[in-house]
This record gives sequence, C-alpha cells and structure tokens, in this order.
Amino acid sequence: MSKAEKQKHNALEENAYNSLNYLRAQFSAQQGKPLSWDDFFELLMSRERQRNDLISWLHSLGVFIAITVVLMFPIYLSHPLQAIAMLPLFVLIGLIAALFSAYVLTPWTLRGIKPYSDAPPEMRKALEELAAKARLKRPLQLMIAETPEVNAMAYTSTSSDRVCVTRGLILAYQNQQITFEELKAILGHEIGHIRNYDCLRCAFVLSWISIFDAIGTLMIYMGRGMARIGVVLSESTEEIVITRESGDRYVARREPGTAGVFIAMTGWFFYIAGVFQKLIAEFASALAFYLSRKQEFAADQVGAELSTPEHMASALKKIEELSQKLVAEQIASLPYADRWQLQPRNPSWTDALFDTHPPTDNRVDKLAAIGKYL
Repeated sequence: MSKAEKQKHNALEENAYNSLNYLRAQFSAQQGKPLSWDDFFELLMSRERQRNDLISWLHSLGVFIAITVVLMFPIYLSHPLQAIAMLPLFVLIGLIAALFSAYVLTPWTLRGIKPYSDAPPEMRKALEELAAKARLKRPLQLMIAETPEVNAMAYTSTSSDRVCVTRGLILAYQNQQITFEELKAILGHEIGHIRNYDCLRCAFVLSWISIFDAIGTLMIYMGRGMARIGVVLSESTEEIVITRESGDRYVARREPGTAGVFIAMTGWFFYIAGVFQKLIAEFASALAFYLSRKQEFAADQVGAELSTPEHMASALKKIEELSQKLVAEQIASLPYADRWQLQPRNPSWTDALFDTHPPTDNRVDKLAAIGKYL
C-alpha cells in the first residue's frame, strides 16, 4: 500500500470513528448516561434487531393478507370495501388461531417427545450459552425425539420454548460424524427460529389456510354421508308412477323417492364444494411456504451469528449427507415434518413451491457470502 493510499485509508477510519463517536454521544444523551463502546454497540444491535423484527412481522402480515385475498376472492370481487373493512377481524381471528396452534396444539401434538434429561453436559452448557447470547426471554428446554433421522427443530409451549434434536443427530455427534461446533450451529439455528418468533408467525400465516382446509374436510365428510343417506332413502322410498304413453295404454314405473334424490344431490354438492375449498387452501399455502423458506434463511444467519458461517454451512451439508442415507418416507413420517432442519427434496419446480425449506446449496451459498467478508 502506497503512502497516499495509507493516508486515505487512515482518513476513512478517522471519519468512521468520528461518526460512530457522535452517534454514541447521541445515544448517551437519550439514555441520560455515558455509554461505553460495548454498551453502545449492544444498543445499536438491539435497535437493528427490533427493526428486523418489525420488518418480519410486516412481511408476515402482507403474506397473511395475500392469503385471505386468495381464499376469499369471491367476497373481495363482489364486495371489496366490505372485505377490506373486515380485514382487521380476519387478522384478529388469525392471531387467536395462531396463538392456540403455536402454544397449545403443537406441543400437545408433540407430547410424545420427551425432555432430554441425560443430554451430554457440553451440549446442555452450549445451549444455555447460546440462549444467553441470543437474549431469549423465556426458559429454553432441550427435547429429544427417538427417531434415527439426523435433524432438529424448534417449537414452543405456554411454559417454555423448546429445541428438539433427534436420536440420529446425537448418535452422529457421538460417532464424530458431526463436530461439536457444527452441533452448536444447529442449536443456534433453532434458537434463531425461537428468537424470530417463527413458530407464531408461521402459525399466523397458516391460520386461515388451516381453517379453510378443516372446513373443506368437514364438507367432504358431510357430503359423503348425505350422498349415502340419499341413495338409501331413494331406494327405500321408490314411488310407482303411472303414465299414459299412447292411446289408452298406461305404463307403471318405479322411480326413486324425490326426498332421497334431493339429499343425495345436496351431498354431492357439499362434497364437490369441499374438494374445491381444499384445493384453494392448497394453492394459497404456496404463499405461506414462501415465508417459511425466508424464515429458514433468517435462522441460518442467527446460527451463523451465534457460531460462525462456516460451521453453520458445514452443519447443513452434514445433515443433508447423513439424511440422504434415509428414505424420504422416514423423514416425512416425523411429526410436523415441515419444521425440521431439512425436508425430503421435491422433484419438480411446482412441488418446490410447497417446500418449507430452501435448497441446501442456496443456504450454504448465502452463508459463504457472509463468511467471505468476515
């Protein structure tokens, strides 16, 4: 580096320092006390996290609104002003459903997963340190799923947040197929989901989809039942109809009872409407899965922040390599299979629209881009 370049470099450093020092003075004036550089950077990072959280929730709200438009497009087309006025009610119902799903329904569904009481001491200590570093506000509990898959996930309950690892992941760590630093990165990724409120946000955008899908399922069952009842009634209440065909000739015919036919036709209407409603819900879910893929990228960055981008990237590669030895059906059979670190790869681009996780190569490339500048 030439003398002129050194002088320019030093001048830039001095300018950057002066700007940061002035900003620190502003923050000190706002706080009413002098801030050390550590306190200043911590406050700066805290404000940046709050900003990112706000953007994430606004993004989730936007996806939620897009989903309600797709699900209720007849109302939006026929009565747009009324539909817009009802939007706050839709949001409120969605939040209530999301809170119930994230904090009550999910832990109840996963009640077979038990606390990992005999976890390796270094793993438990690492989890505590990562939780403290991430400044989690609620107790964090380590759980284990007794499955051979090499994976991990995060979920929550009314009493605590939970990080769940599989027995396959623990065996891979104990067999030195996964290093301790990579294990920490995996735990950091799951802590990222908790810190970013991903469980609640995901349940929020899926709330109306779940409601519509449940109604569609109910309509299908009702339609089937009514159609069967209608067929039975039409056969048991056949009517003899006498008609005059030509001249003085009369012909008697048996015809199904009108009540049974009406019930059967109504049942088929409910069945077709239910199938259509479930198809619309499936189409709208592509928007929710888009948000889920963005959440995975964000959790990767938290995992990289709490460990390193290199360890986070290598952990994802290791999980994929070890998971490839298992058939996709084994991974898909896990409860809430869409919440684990990786999911079975879908073969076509249309199926990829419904992936909850982005391709591992894309995740690794993003982490490599961050690591390049560290």
